[in-house]
Amino acid sequence: METKITRIIYLTNISCLLIQRELLENRLEMAKLLTNKIVVVLTTAYRKGYVEYNDTFNDKNITKLIDLGFIFIKEVDNDKLEQLKADNLKHYEHNPLHFTETLNFELTYECNSKCPHCLLKTQRQSFEGQELSFEEIKKCIADSYFAGIIRNGINFTGGEALLSKTNIFELIEYASSYGIPTRLYTNTFWGNKVVFTAGTKRFSTPLALVRALKSYGLSHLAISFDSRLDKEKEGVKQLASVVHACETVGLRYELVATRDTKEKLDSFISYLKKTDTQELKYMTTVVNDLVDMGGVNDIFHKKEFTASLTELVHQSHCKIKGYYSPTTLTVNPEGGVRSCLYGLGLDNLGSIRKSSFINIINRIHDNDVSKAFSQDNIKEYSDKLFEPFKHLYIPFEHPCTACVLIARLIQEYHRSNDPEKLTADELLNINMKIAKELNLLKTDLPIN
Repeated sequence: METKITRIIYLTNISCLLIQRELLENRLEMAKLLTNKIVVVLTTAYRKGYVEYNDTFNDKNITKLIDLGFIFIKEVDNDKLEQLKADNLKHYEHNPLHFTETLNFELTYECNSKCPHCLLKTQRQSFEGQELSFEEIKKCIADSYFAGIIRNGINFTGGEALLSKTNIFELIEYASSYGIPTRLYTNTFWGNKVVFTAGTKRFSTPLALVRALKSYGLSHLAISFDSRLDKEKEGVKQLASVVHACETVGLRYELVATRDTKEKLDSFISYLKKTDTQELKYMTTVVNDLVDMGGVNDIFHKKEFTASLTELVHQSHCKIKGYYSPTTLTVNPEGGVRSCLYGLGLDNLGSIRKSSFINIINRIHDNDVSKAFSQDNIKEYSDKLFEPFKHLYIPFEHPCTACVLIARLIQEYHRSNDPEKLTADELLNINMKIAKELNLLKTDLPIN
């Protein structure tokens, strides 16, 4: 009996998100595709799972919708249509972009400070000279806005973002032109300088730099507060100078501390109130976790493992959703896109140098790391990839460390042409590589 085939149109992650956030008509208008017919067909596909391909669209509009990342075309056996409909409707309801609201650009890993809480201890050298160009970042900003994923805005960070060779001021201005809130993270190295370079520009004072940031449209300046700082040391003078400049200009700013420095942060704010005649009207304080990998594990008290890797993973703040339904997407200095802010070395979603950002976010659920976390196969991977090599690692206790580690192991495992045929020695080498890159490798390993 001859199998009958139906050609169908179904929706991408982006189309679903734009419908859910009531942005579809706006984006179709931007693309000069806003017609009643197209809106009806796309919303019908969203409600029903798919629509049959017919003469509803002309070929020109079909091509445009595919190129813009709105639809997929597929030929399906008729007897599989009901299952496909059910699968599509389930996917639409649980769109992996549903919670995505922020884009985080790591402009550079270069830094002129050695913050104890920095994760990048072993990452900087491998990314040297690989920074994205202004045009590459600009295109990614435009795509992310079009896709509707950045309701909370864009964060520019590093390393030290103001050491990036990219024109940060024009990036802020470009993002602001779309109405996107922007945030810049800095260690305030420039807070006590006279005539200095920040980004691609020269400034005479810290106040001049803060004025420039605000004039280009920066919404928030995020300032690192960590255990480098002490009231009698130069770092505090830098920080106080930048706080004063933000208050003078009226630029909102955040003092970002780690949990081990919360008491010092409170003391610093008291110090500011005593020594500065201005009211601290524009300040917000933020306290972040310490995640014990990279440089951070050097300030942790080492303990023996008290929980399995799988148990730790499921204790993560995001409940493992960061790997398949993230709130933030991060782009590293060479274009790798990852779904976990802490996921050092991960580019599990792809690279904007190899694929368009639109295509990357439409395929977010297709990569091996996302599948492992969404299907919760963590124990299976842990038993195979981590447990036999657990002795290589120094103890760690933060759930996010466990998530990053197993995600890195899964990614490297599947990068092999035939993962199932990897030998014990090859798996050992993968673990050695990742343990070293995350600064989790024991230094007292016995020599064979």
